[in-house]
Amino acid sequence: MELNFNNSGQIIAIITFTAWLVKYLIVNPLQTAITALKEAVNEMKNMVFRMDQEQKGIDKRLVAVEESTKSLHKRVDGMEVR
Repeated sequence: MELNFNNSGQIIAIITFTAWLVKYLIVNPLQTAITALKEAVNEMKNMVFRMDQEQKGIDKRLVAVEESTKSLHKRVDGMEVR
């Protein structure tokens, strides 16, 4: 097949159609999947951040409970001596 001005338009049309077809069948679905994955990752990051904040709150409360328990043990030990 010889390349000349008569068939160059047809070749360009075939290449353009093939490029559009690849974009429509491959690139667009991949782009949609990547966007969905990005949203899922962001949601998971937010969830981990909230869990971390809750864990820090639990840690603070646990320290307070331990201190209170120490104080209670001292009072109970003092009562046993009497």
